[in-house]
Amino acid sequence: MMYKDAFAIDTVHYIDRKAENNNNSEKYKLKNFDYYAPKLVEDFYLKYFIREALFELHISKLKDFLQYHYDYCELPDVYFFTLENEVLIKISEIIETACFSIGGGYYKEVKLEDGFIETEDTILNPLYEYTNMLHLTAIKNLQFTLKKKADIIESFLSQFKDTQESEPLKWIAGPSQLAFIISELINKGYMTADKKSGDINYSKLSKDIAKAFCIKESNSTKSLEIYLSPNNKKHKTTKERFEKSNFYLPDSKFT
Repeated sequence: MMYKDAFAIDTVHYIDRKAENNNNSEKYKLKNFDYYAPKLVEDFYLKYFIREALFELHISKLKDFLQYHYDYCELPDVYFFTLENEVLIKISEIIETACFSIGGGYYKEVKLEDGFIETEDTILNPLYEYTNMLHLTAIKNLQFTLKKKADIIESFLSQFKDTQESEPLKWIAGPSQLAFIISELINKGYMTADKKSGDINYSKLSKDIAKAFCIKESNSTKSLEIYLSPNNKKHKTTKERFEKSNFYLPDSKFT
C-alpha cells in the first residue's frame, strides 16, 4: 500500500517545487517524492506522516495537522482506518521499543537527492525509517510526549466515530443537484461554509455534505467538489438546467 490516498500529498513533485523556489505549497501537506517510484519504499508516506506528527510538529499543532489531512486526503475512510490500525499501533511500538542506534549505513548505498539513498534496488530516506525514530525517542526521552500525541489522535478518531453514529439523510437525486442546491443556499445566505484564504473551502464542504447525506450514484467527494465550484464547467451546466426549469431561490433576507 502506497498510502497516497490516505494522506494529503502535494500534487507537484518536490523536485519541481524546489525549481520554483516554492518548497511547500501548504503548511501541513506532505511533499511529493513519487519521482523516486517505483523503487520508493512502499510505506514511505506512512513513515513520513508518522515522522511529521511525532517529531517535527509541536503538540499544539497536532489536531490541526490531523484535521488538514482529513480535509484534503483522497479517501477519508482509508485515512481513519490507517490512523487507527497503523499509526497508533506504530506509535505504541516506538514507545515500547525505543533504543539508541549507532547507525552504520545501508548495504551498498547510493546517495540521492533530498536525503534519499538507494540500497538493494530500493529507495528510502533514513530520516523517515523507524530505526531513526526509535533512536530519537530514546535519546530525547520522548516517550511521554509521544503518548500524549497518541491520546490526541485517539480523541480525533473518537470525534469522527461520534459523527458517524447518526444516519445520513438519503438523497435520491444525483450529486450535481445536491451540490448546486447547497451552493445556492450558501450564496443566498441560508447557510455558511468554512473558508480558506477568504474563499469557500469546497474540499471540506464536499466531505461535510457526504457525511450528512447518503447520495445515490456517488461515493466520491471529488464529484461533489466539482459540482460545488462555481467556476467549474459542470457547475455552470447544472445551473443552466435549473434556470431553464425556473428554479429560483430568493435571498434569505427577503420579506
